[in-house]
Amino acid sequence: MDVDGWIIEHLNNKMTETSTKSVTRPKNKGQSEFYRHVILPSKTYREKHKLSAKEIKETALTYKKQTPLTKVDIETHGSSLQRQLSMDMLRQGYHQSFRELFSILTWQKHDRERLGSEHPLYRQPLLDEESDKLRFLCIYLTKAEEADRRHQYSNMYKSYVEVASFFLKSEDYWLSDYFYKKCLSIARTYSQLDSELVAQAYLNIGLSYERHGDLTKAVKSFEQYRQAGENYYDLRTHANLQLGRIYMKLVEHRATNKTLEYVTKAYEAAIQSDDKKIENQICYKLGLIYLEHNDIDLALEYFEKYYDYCQQVNDEEGFGQASESIAICYQKKSNIEKSTEYLTKYLQKVSTKTNDRQYIKACNALGLIDATLGDYNSAIESCSKAYSISLANRSSDLDRSRVLYGIANGLKLRRYFNERIDQMSTNDLVEWKQTRFENNLTKSKP
Repeated sequence: MDVDGWIIEHLNNKMTETSTKSVTRPKNKGQSEFYRHVILPSKTYREKHKLSAKEIKETALTYKKQTPLTKVDIETHGSSLQRQLSMDMLRQGYHQSFRELFSILTWQKHDRERLGSEHPLYRQPLLDEESDKLRFLCIYLTKAEEADRRHQYSNMYKSYVEVASFFLKSEDYWLSDYFYKKCLSIARTYSQLDSELVAQAYLNIGLSYERHGDLTKAVKSFEQYRQAGENYYDLRTHANLQLGRIYMKLVEHRATNKTLEYVTKAYEAAIQSDDKKIENQICYKLGLIYLEHNDIDLALEYFEKYYDYCQQVNDEEGFGQASESIAICYQKKSNIEKSTEYLTKYLQKVSTKTNDRQYIKACNALGLIDATLGDYNSAIESCSKAYSISLANRSSDLDRSRVLYGIANGLKLRRYFNERIDQMSTNDLVEWKQTRFENNLTKSKP
């Protein structure tokens, strides 16, 4: 008999002896529930399902063919994803990537503890608990280190930009900001990098500062962005647009004595951006600033430029704004004829759209000028149109139209009211107060 045959016979004999013992053994009432419900059924199953000699032999051969688990395999199955990725990086020699990963994870945990459990960021999962983010980070850290070893600094820069953009999309701003700063550091360190990449680094840092509300630093970064990209038309124009936008944002968020300076710089940047729409919008705002400073001539210069642009592109809303502003300037210069001229042109331009908001604004503006001139009947007529249309359409200008219509009526009755006060005609005033009929106040005394 060969060895295999002896092993098979020996295993079958053992199984027979075991099953016989389990069957002939007397029942013990003191045996546990576990024994009766788990051990005994398993023995019975083995007895009923004995393996044939062929099946035993095939099982033994299959076991011999299995690849034994290495120490690495055991570690992989028994450790966390972070540990697995860290071990892989170390085995492949990416020690710098491992140190950076460890620093980032430690930094996040310390920052989380510093903020405290009441802070909203405390409820966000840690990076080592988000497998997709952790894998992505490790892949690009090793790519960046590999590029660094080969002195391919543009590839290293691009790897860090990929990581920063990935975490920006997932709103992990703390991590995207960290890698954008690394990109800027690389751009400053290695002069052989393309100036387009350097410009991009300053842009990303500027946007990062803006997200955090540090607009002053954002302005400096956008200035450097413009300087780095001055040889590229697209970058230069885009940088000027960003500068114009951030200067106007500074004006909106900070009430300082630098308002005129910021708007002027925004206007200069807008001119260089070759975007006529943005340029003229800022031009109008610059006119408003000069009007606030009572510099009427300069305000008129910018308003008229905006007026001409709106006529060219048929921008009715902008045309209305420019017309009203120019009318105010001429009113301040005591040139009521010019003021009325611009508002009349505005009303004529929108006269075909009697239910339009621009028509309402034009009527109100003209009514104000008429009231200033003392032509109260014309003022009431214009303001009445604006009020009626606003009321019918439930326009956003309803409250303003109501007030202006009331003012126009009040101004018309003011003279008669004052006369009754001077003459102590309290009965006439009480009668008018009860009815509010105009005739009760304007009729001549007998």
